[in-house]
Amino acid sequence: MNIYTKVERGRYIDSLETLLAASILNEQPGLEIGYAGMATEPFKDILADICLLTEEIKGCDGSCYVVAARAESQAAFDAAVAAVEANLAPKQEENGEGEDLPKAYPSIKAAVEACPRANLCSVAVPGEYALAEVKKALNAGLHCVVFSNNVPLSQEREMKELAREKGLLCMGPDCGVANINGAALVLASVNNRGPFGICGASGVGIQHVAAILHEAGSGVSQTIGTGGNDLKNEVGGIMMLMGIDALEADPETSYIALIARRIGDQVEPAILDRVSRCKKPVVAMFMSSDRAAVERTGAIWAADLDDCAQKCLRLIGKDYPLETEAQIRERAAQVVPCLAREQKYVRGAFSGGTFMDEAMHTLVEGIGPVYSNCPLKEQWRLPDSHRSVCNACVDYGEEEFTRGRPHPAIDPGVRRPAILREAADPETAVILLDFILTPPGHMDPVGFVLDDIRKAQAQTAAAGRQIVFVASVLGTDADFQNVNDQRKKLEDAGVLVCKTNRRAAMLAGEIIRQKQERDQHEL
Repeated sequence: MNIYTKVERGRYIDSLETLLAASILNEQPGLEIGYAGMATEPFKDILADICLLTEEIKGCDGSCYVVAARAESQAAFDAAVAAVEANLAPKQEENGEGEDLPKAYPSIKAAVEACPRANLCSVAVPGEYALAEVKKALNAGLHCVVFSNNVPLSQEREMKELAREKGLLCMGPDCGVANINGAALVLASVNNRGPFGICGASGVGIQHVAAILHEAGSGVSQTIGTGGNDLKNEVGGIMMLMGIDALEADPETSYIALIARRIGDQVEPAILDRVSRCKKPVVAMFMSSDRAAVERTGAIWAADLDDCAQKCLRLIGKDYPLETEAQIRERAAQVVPCLAREQKYVRGAFSGGTFMDEAMHTLVEGIGPVYSNCPLKEQWRLPDSHRSVCNACVDYGEEEFTRGRPHPAIDPGVRRPAILREAADPETAVILLDFILTPPGHMDPVGFVLDDIRKAQAQTAAAGRQIVFVASVLGTDADFQNVNDQRKKLEDAGVLVCKTNRRAAMLAGEIIRQKQERDQHEL
């Protein structure tokens, strides 16, 4: 295979379009690997890492749009580029054709002048340019949703301090989920409107709680993603504090849910103090905080994401029943007799870091240490992310897998090799998967890996074993992919599907626990 490139000078695509372009490119026949985006220095670094950087691209600057791929022929490359172009936003022509398309403007200032009613700006530029563009938007009086990542913490604080000074929200950097006045932004699922306002530093966490509220017949007023670094000491929790203010003042919001994985020790007192002064009922899922400290604020403490959603629903007299421990034990007992003696471990292949953390905490409670590329304890770190040992979970959204490729929530192909690899290990009993639906993502993430699941089932059966797949799907029936359709495809393929990621982890752990118990009894 050879390297082929296409360079367009003066054409711009943003970071979301870059994710889409790379995802489509890597699905095309005749390509080994490809990438697309603006020719910034970080972009060139990625191309160098995946051996696609050519002399021509080295000479390009940040105003050049580049597509590069290793392909079997020029024809295969051209066909792949055509597939990308067919899915990107149509370009307006200089002759006036396409005037009914959304307008493109050369600057934020020009856009504001042409659209004076606009009050929110989505920023999805490479991280090194984010601060300058966010400052322009804030100074123009626009709230910001900043999808850009790899922004230094000092710059994140600078943009959020300016936002606070202007009385505007700055959601992000690295904000993947927001839903404002019914509009699903960035990677958020489509949700019903309802009385719950959510503010959180975990996009998957926000999406998870909002999806349960939707499925239970309620919904959200607003969801505010702060970006994953907001609650670090260096940033100061500025957006979490402003988010609470905004939701408290919002007439559409009756109840507030707050979500955080870890809060900096210098930030936590300010957050808890603000919660204590909130005039609306608050449900708080602060993974790293002490329960007693949270409850002293008057907030309702939630142990995990499932608990957070259920406690929100209880405030309005609704219920969302999840699989009980007894039901999980029963489901596990049905499959354990099918496992061979040597099968004794669970292997998780995750597309989301929040879900992997939640799954590992759940698994550790029942079956002990879980090894990972992002472990709960350093002594549980995998020496090689491509070789699982004992019980193990791998986050395929980490940079070691996504450098040169989109996040697995966008490109489900990132973790496909793991399915057959883990199934080939005779010690693997359970493969644990999460699926996250998002409007810009793959239109059929489950369907994309079904052949791998079926092939793994056939290969293990031929070897005299039965592999157990356990999975959850995050999304709503209003998403293009439809969460119910995705779940049914898994169930039809013999996958054990649970309503939530935590329940799936509980089931996987219970299968391993019962298998260990059976093996000890047979000794």
